[in-house]
Amino acid sequence: MTQNWTQQPHNDGANGQTLHAIRCPGDDEMAIKEGLEAALEKAVSLLDRNVRDDSRYLLCEWNADGATLQIVVSDDSKSKDAPEVVECGFDAFDTRVDVEQVQFLIRDFLTTCTAFLGWSLLAAFHEGDRQRSRLL
Repeated sequence: MTQNWTQQPHNDGANGQTLHAIRCPGDDEMAIKEGLEAALEKAVSLLDRNVRDDSRYLLCEWNADGATLQIVVSDDSKSKDAPEVVECGFDAFDTRVDVEQVQFLIRDFLTTCTAFLGWSLLAAFHEGDRQRSRLL
């Protein structure tokens, strides 16, 4: 899959964050898997810029309504985010792929990604409420 990443200030640049975004086809499970993996690879490649002494989580936020995955490194309280944020949005998302499948694909990728496993981060997944995150 050709990856056309865009880079722009996140939340109007008010917090100094940069959003790395990509749009992917979401018309079948394989396309969704490829898009999720592209986003996770990008997030892992940015860990050296994102991980600080107080970093604890690699948070994966799934927005089913917008068919988007946002990935950010955060602290213990899940309130202080790192400066680089990754987002993958899906066009024509296949509604047969449910949130459990998305979560499984993320977990499957991260548990075999040696570049991620070298960091002392916990991977967590949530659907809008960070305080109700589930560890992957």
